[in-house]
Amino acid sequence: MKRFLYIATMLAAVATATTSCKSEVEDIFDSSAAERTQQAMDEYTAALTANGGKWVLEYFTNSGEPGYVYVFTFHENGSVTISGKNKWIGNAFKSETSAWEVISDNGPVLTLNTYNTIFHLFANPDNVIDPEASSDEIDETGYGHYGDYEFMLMEANDQVIRLKGKKWGVTHYLRHLDSETDDAAYIAQVDDMKAKLFNAKFKTLILTDATGERFVLSDGIKGVFSGYPEAGDAITQVSSANFIVTATGIRFMNSFELMRAKVGADPLEVKEFTYNAEDGSLVEVSETPTIITAPSFSTLFTDQTLSWKVDNTTSTGQPATLYTAVADEIKAELKETFRQFVFTYDKTVGKGSLSFQSSYRNKTYKGNIYFTAETPADNEVKFTFDGTYDSGAKYYYENIAALKQLVELLQSTTWTLQSASRIAPATMQLVSQANAGDVLVVNVQ
Repeated sequence: MKRFLYIATMLAAVATATTSCKSEVEDIFDSSAAERTQQAMDEYTAALTANGGKWVLEYFTNSGEPGYVYVFTFHENGSVTISGKNKWIGNAFKSETSAWEVISDNGPVLTLNTYNTIFHLFANPDNVIDPEASSDEIDETGYGHYGDYEFMLMEANDQVIRLKGKKWGVTHYLRHLDSETDDAAYIAQVDDMKAKLFNAKFKTLILTDATGERFVLSDGIKGVFSGYPEAGDAITQVSSANFIVTATGIRFMNSFELMRAKVGADPLEVKEFTYNAEDGSLVEVSETPTIITAPSFSTLFTDQTLSWKVDNTTSTGQPATLYTAVADEIKAELKETFRQFVFTYDKTVGKGSLSFQSSYRNKTYKGNIYFTAETPADNEVKFTFDGTYDSGAKYYYENIAALKQLVELLQSTTWTLQSASRIAPATMQLVSQANAGDVLVVNVQ
């Protein structure tokens, strides 16, 4: 694999030395500094356009913003097609062609030298108005996003090119894509990864290092993690770092340094994580990897701020049979259409609730049957119904036989909680430990 590295300061220094020395000192190089710079420019130009010239740029502006994914296609005629999707361009896929060139400026520099509306906006010295902000607060510093559109070319091979922003000095990477890659499909792949990793319903994640020490992470959906040691202090030991979601996982702009619970201990440093498709976690790229997951399934299922709606289209065994029986009985007895069961928390009585809803014509009927939930293990839940319910549930609980049978089934065993995702378990399965064929599927609301 061909690899080359050019350091502009070395070239400049050598150029100065060779022009000031006399003939008694032999030249170190076979060619002049200008010739070597031109050679470097030619090699970078060839690298950028090689094998279809298609690259994904992992682009950062400043430490307070997430990274942004752009697909670049460098054409030999001096044009470049740039594609992306983010909130600053309307959260819609957009693609635009402009001009590019490798120039000399104390070394080879990639310049995007005609204005591209979906990319150059990050380098505009404008006040920044967040299109998703709930208030009219404006950053009026006049520096914009602190983005670059000219990049020093630091090193390259046929798979990766390392860049450094010429004005702000941030390191970026171009990673080669197959020439047949469809820009929109690739951006959609990144969006799919974001959906797998982050859900606004789950406020915190857990990072566990190789020693077992746990750290609480928050704000991942914003692309800037805040984190602190679970056994430490959430105020004095908090740190933050921004990252980019890629097609394979996440990478931080700079190493994320997490303070340990033990005062004075060296921080935990992490840089890059890949998505583990087997269990839906994030695994650090390291010989002794840290792992990012959500809190335990039982913690999430019993979280008083979350509600879980039963999905009877994928539930199996007795739960599915009794769900259907409840709907049939309500229809036969009351002519009502059964709508849903939801596991939730009723703050008015301070208890868990199996909430249900039905309707007849334009009227909706609701009821709550109360329970307490124990969590014998990280991913287990045990229900206890104490026979209490609200006035809306009274008739149904006393007269719909299948409803009572469902309640009895729920409290007759311990349920194991499972999910295909350990980091964003928006769908969970409650599997009966008495009969593995009895599965109740729930979706977070």
